[in-house]
Amino acid sequence: MAERPGTAGAKVAARQRRPRAGSGESLGDQAYAHIRGAILQGRYRPNQRLPEDELATELSSSRTPVRVALMRLVDQGLVIRERQGWVVREHTPDEIREIYEVRCALESMATGLAAVRATDEQLATIAAFYDGDIEEFVSRPRAELGRMNRDFHHTIVQASGNGRLLGEWLRNRDFGITYNMAVLFTRDEVVTCVEGHWRIVEALSRRDRAEAERQARIHVEDVQAASSRRLDDLQAAGGLYQA
Repeated sequence: MAERPGTAGAKVAARQRRPRAGSGESLGDQAYAHIRGAILQGRYRPNQRLPEDELATELSSSRTPVRVALMRLVDQGLVIRERQGWVVREHTPDEIREIYEVRCALESMATGLAAVRATDEQLATIAAFYDGDIEEFVSRPRAELGRMNRDFHHTIVQASGNGRLLGEWLRNRDFGITYNMAVLFTRDEVVTCVEGHWRIVEALSRRDRAEAERQARIHVEDVQAASSRRLDDLQAAGGLYQA
């Protein structure tokens, strides 16, 4: 029996619109990247609820990939699941201290390795991050400085030539508290941070492994102290990252 005019074309179009096998995983990856990025950038704040239906609307997807993404973020310690739904996790002071201790260990090791393994081109890239006057950096938006800070340390860890170390560093970096706090630093704290980076660059340029490790450790400890002061202020004002 002959089909009505246009029926065959409609069936072809329907087949073309049908999601391909595995597209659910792709949507889940997209949802994961979106939600994770919003948490790390502070757009979704600690203790903020994450309703599946609202996230699905925001992402123009169904709730299934959103749920898959949220479960992955639970495994990473960025989200918790309560009876009422999903919530951005707020870390305790002890957890934050542990995160910084791990960061200190990883970055001091990575910086020491970079001193002896990095290529001249990699060292030049690292030095270029903070090639300028201190007042220039102090005057920049804090969010921009936060991104520079993450990229600076990421480049150093990559230059260590140790893939496993890089993987562990990236997992610890996912606890955005260690880098997001820079947006709240005072002028003096920014100066201390930039000067710490300069000392790291100087040790790397001399390929002095021991000094590079030492300066990286001092730098992270300085940042941890500054972050603790900002956290105390935030808690006194009503909670971490509360507007």
